[in-house]
Amino acid sequence: MKLKLGINKDIANEDYHQDRNFESSSSLKLFLKDSREYYRKYILKETKEEIYKSAYDFGSYIHSLILEPEKTEDEFIIFEGLTRRGKAWTEFKENNTDKIILTKSQELTAISLINAYNDNKETKGLIQDGCPEHTLCTVLEGLPIKVRADYIKEGLVIDLKTTSDQVDKFSAAKTIMRFDYDLSAALYVDAFKEYTGKDHDFLFVFLNKQNNDIGVLKASANLLKNGRRKYKSAIKKLLKSRKTGIYYKEGIQEVDLPSWAEFKDDSSDDSIME
Repeated sequence: MKLKLGINKDIANEDYHQDRNFESSSSLKLFLKDSREYYRKYILKETKEEIYKSAYDFGSYIHSLILEPEKTEDEFIIFEGLTRRGKAWTEFKENNTDKIILTKSQELTAISLINAYNDNKETKGLIQDGCPEHTLCTVLEGLPIKVRADYIKEGLVIDLKTTSDQVDKFSAAKTIMRFDYDLSAALYVDAFKEYTGKDHDFLFVFLNKQNNDIGVLKASANLLKNGRRKYKSAIKKLLKSRKTGIYYKEGIQEVDLPSWAEFKDDSSDDSIME
């Protein structure tokens, strides 16, 4: 199904990701960090094997169990075998090409994590009175943008994240910066404000698949400002690349020293004991 401006209902996850008429937070993050790889993926449409497919499938499974449990059985299936090799695995895979296959170990991990989610007082009633997998297409800074909110309700965008990192606010802040989740948060709240005219808060729900810890964290105004600077910079550069046809510099580039890596010479400090 082709995406169009405004709210897009009943859009399959595959259709959303295959669309190339609208930019997403993922494409903007990639362009900002590696414009050469962006060019290969989104302009040349080159594909390569997904390194983290197993983790992605597990995350999708958790999303389905929490957001749209009525669809889980139709979209996922569990392989009971001990290893993804041999005749049994080959036959199972061939007979279930229309579903995402998970291992029994992944299912048990998911059950434990979902139980922890259901028992957490911060998540009680969080996923209700709203819409799951809500797809919106709009224009920001002159660029067609698409966002797919895990869950949206009055004035609030909720994003579920499975992680192996700690979920306290200090550790989560590092995770958010490492994966540019602040860019996503800002893009989402701004997209929905552009469409509805109303401000939205952004809520991260981190689910630690190692120890079943749950962290529910609201994006601060400062975090959103930082993400906003990122996506606006990405859009500005991307629009320029579209106009010039130049997406990255070729040839030998000069590598610079990151600000955090600069060595401070304190050998002249009088406080140093000899």
